[in-house]
Amino acid sequence: MQPQVRINLPFPVTDVETIAILAAALTIVYIAGTYWKHRTLMNYAHWFQDNLSNHGRVQFASHGHAGLMVKCQAKNSSLTELHFALSLGARENLIYYPLAPFTRDFDRIDCWAVLRKPVESSLRIMKRTDRKGITIAEKSPTLTSVESNALQKLGYVMFASNSTSALAAVSKASIPTRLGASANVESIEIDRASSKMHLVAKLEKKTLPQLVGFMFELGNSL
Repeated sequence: MQPQVRINLPFPVTDVETIAILAAALTIVYIAGTYWKHRTLMNYAHWFQDNLSNHGRVQFASHGHAGLMVKCQAKNSSLTELHFALSLGARENLIYYPLAPFTRDFDRIDCWAVLRKPVESSLRIMKRTDRKGITIAEKSPTLTSVESNALQKLGYVMFASNSTSALAAVSKASIPTRLGASANVESIEIDRASSKMHLVAKLEKKTLPQLVGFMFELGNSL
């Protein structure tokens, strides 16, 4: 029978004190996390206002500290409208910090754009690790897998409704080069029926200018 090991604390802690300490920690993290998210979203809003106002009218819709919606009615561009949805990780929740590396609960940006001209092929490019997205694409009746060595070297796979047109569009828009310079991009989707483009990426302030520029350049290249 192994002897029991007891740890003697320098001062006794009762159950009530333990609960009080935990409650205090939860409260501090909630207040600090909420404040940080609010300030961060405000900074992003100012960035979009300063950098997109030259492209067209910019509008905002706030979802508290949970996220931010940005709409730009573009002019003098191949895009008529751009929509951005910013969502931040749940930093106001104490369990976010130990679980974030496993849940991949990173800050995220979804970008949508409406193209002025129709495109010849629907297209989906996503990271090879996105098994759910790949399964959905494989089951699509209109999409087939398209081989692209340049994309595969970067860890992406591609599906399209017209492989010839898709490869030509990827080459013309220099998508592999842009993806290689912007590792934050998770997926790109272009829908032929609606002439809409959707890009998903990890959100980081230092890469945001490059990401938004990617949207405009990609739209102008299609």
